[in-house]
Amino acid sequence: MQLSRTDATSNGRPNEPDATSDGSRDEPVVVEIEQFARSQRSVADLPATPTPAVIRDRYHAQLVAGRLRFEKHGPRNCEMISACFDRALALRRFAPLPPASEPIDAYFADPDCANLSPNVLFDEQWYLERNEDVRAAKASGQVYSGFVHFVLYGLHEGRSPNAMLDLARAERCAGEPVPAAAFDVASYVSTYPIVEKFLRCFPIIDEAAFYRLYGRDLGHAVREKPVSVQHRFEEFLLDQFDCEFYRAQYLNGRASDYEALQHYLTVGARDGNSPSKNFDELWYRSFYRDVGEAIAAGEILSGFQHYMMSGKVEQRLPCYKLSYALEARMAGITEPRLLQRASDIERRLQPPPHRFRAQQSRVWFCLPTLNPDISFGGYKAVFELIKATARTGRAIGLLITDDPIVGIDYFVYRERDRELVDVIKRSAYANRQSGVPVELSEDDLFVVYSVWDAYVIQPMLQETRAKKFLLLAQEYEPIFYECGSARALIEDAYRLDHVPLFNSRFLTNYFSKHEIGPFAPARTAEGGEHFVFEHVPTRLAMRPLQKQRPTRTLAFYARPEMHAARNLFELGYLALRNLCRDGVFDHRWRFVGLGALAEDHILPLGGGHQIEMVQKMPQEEYETFMSSIDIGLSLMLAPHPSVVPFEFAAAGAVVVTNVYENRSADDLQAICRNIVPCLPSLSGVEAALRAAVERAEDIETRERERLVLQERSWSSTFDAAVIERVFLSLTASRQA
Repeated sequence: MQLSRTDATSNGRPNEPDATSDGSRDEPVVVEIEQFARSQRSVADLPATPTPAVIRDRYHAQLVAGRLRFEKHGPRNCEMISACFDRALALRRFAPLPPASEPIDAYFADPDCANLSPNVLFDEQWYLERNEDVRAAKASGQVYSGFVHFVLYGLHEGRSPNAMLDLARAERCAGEPVPAAAFDVASYVSTYPIVEKFLRCFPIIDEAAFYRLYGRDLGHAVREKPVSVQHRFEEFLLDQFDCEFYRAQYLNGRASDYEALQHYLTVGARDGNSPSKNFDELWYRSFYRDVGEAIAAGEILSGFQHYMMSGKVEQRLPCYKLSYALEARMAGITEPRLLQRASDIERRLQPPPHRFRAQQSRVWFCLPTLNPDISFGGYKAVFELIKATARTGRAIGLLITDDPIVGIDYFVYRERDRELVDVIKRSAYANRQSGVPVELSEDDLFVVYSVWDAYVIQPMLQETRAKKFLLLAQEYEPIFYECGSARALIEDAYRLDHVPLFNSRFLTNYFSKHEIGPFAPARTAEGGEHFVFEHVPTRLAMRPLQKQRPTRTLAFYARPEMHAARNLFELGYLALRNLCRDGVFDHRWRFVGLGALAEDHILPLGGGHQIEMVQKMPQEEYETFMSSIDIGLSLMLAPHPSVVPFEFAAAGAVVVTNVYENRSADDLQAICRNIVPCLPSLSGVEAALRAAVERAEDIETRERERLVLQERSWSSTFDAAVIERVFLSLTASRQA
């Protein structure tokens, strides 16, 4: 009996197995099938329903009738049904059955049993609902059940046994066919677990048939049976070998095509001859070291054999190409990245649109970004300057020059300084990225955080009365860039007319020595063409140093991010590793890294030591920690000395920090005798740390030489008188 059979051509699918080459796998399908199987088993585990009356009262006659109904299908069909009929599952689902009863007889004896699937991967109710012809055939008595139809016909037609498999097939793209003789069964079964599961439930088809009927629709990829490498290579060679080239290059032009090919196979390949002008054998085996080693070991015949068997797929080149050869050893060296840099520079220099109106004058603070997550260090100073300016009654404007996030909402949400938040909320706001014109008045003033923005504001300065801008100079910014266009532009920006507000005497001296900015034409008096303030360090509770402590602590200002390269993380880290390896630090020492932006993590040092990288500590915990440190390591390869070494010194630690051209060892020790200056070199840092380990044990000297920070605050640093003088200088004429 056949119901809507298509004899292996259903849905247009050919008889032979198919394959896809996309390498897709069927793990999601396996999960779906297993979920369905578990749901089927859960039905079996429910309390059994009472056995139908016909089985309970007249079971012998009915079981005999069921056996006869089963055997009417014929020996071959009975064999297939039995193979797919899970006897153990049926015993559970049809229970209770009389002793010695065969569940397959009960299945064919009682239509109620036929409504229960005897196979974990077959859904009787779904199959009947999905296939109208089968439902009609069962109703007319042409087929006993959906299960019987599936085993005898539906399986071979490629119909789905359950909804999960049907859905998975609908979501995939069918692959291309491969010859059945080339079907690699072992590879296919190991790649796709669903194959073994399906064939265990329906063992009447093989792996190739499963692929043809289901695997292709599931997007399975099929490998061909492996053949010998030599055989495959010779097949490729027949197509790729250039007899004319080889004959002229190696045989003086005298040989037949056959003789040229045989010479290559027997002699030329081993000797390094190239099979065509498109493949350079000697270059290939010398450039790819693994290939040369494999040839020397006798594992492969030649570089060309490797190329045809795997190298081409691996995207190796057959002959020399300069850009490829360079990239293989120095990735990225040929990329024209400066083209993108040119676009970035052009964008960074682009001024925003602006227009002038009769309105209250403002002091515009030009900031690259308004980000509450970096409101420390240099941004701490500019935020304090903004607050101090607002306290004098001046209106504030914020011009954000390099931040794609437009608006102040996130800043207002995250920032904990409520005075600053109130000022920001009252300020005029403009973001260069928005393209909205900046509304100005002729009396507006400009404060620049980064000298990049000196270029941005030049068109606006040309139309205001004040022709100078105030530069909050907290570093010599060219050090942030390699020797290139960006550095050249930054250096040139200091020639634009401005008044610098330096954050340290050290930095001021550097600018003065190198005649940068207002120092270029002549020396100037402080308070005229430049101003200096000292960054206000974090004031911590002064706690006496404890002599009897079981542990020693080294605090490392560890900044492993690229933008903080001037903090010389690598030198500090390598020096600590070397000293831990040499046993300079015993078991008492603990190492804590401060300042990193990443989440807390551990860095190994060796010798049983490690650095605990801490992103941020609560204030109370930080004060307790700072009072416990014995050595502070903070490096800075820049004119600005950083504040961290002096905070370490104020905590009573022995401090290792490096010298620079504008701060000598004498300069640093004049500030605090607990500072151990070093050269910015690996040996210099190591030597200073060795000395610091010894000095850390002298608690009395550390306490006596402890740095006492001056009593000052941001409000006194930027008081009203300072603010008045600073902004007045922007409108004053240049002093002689």
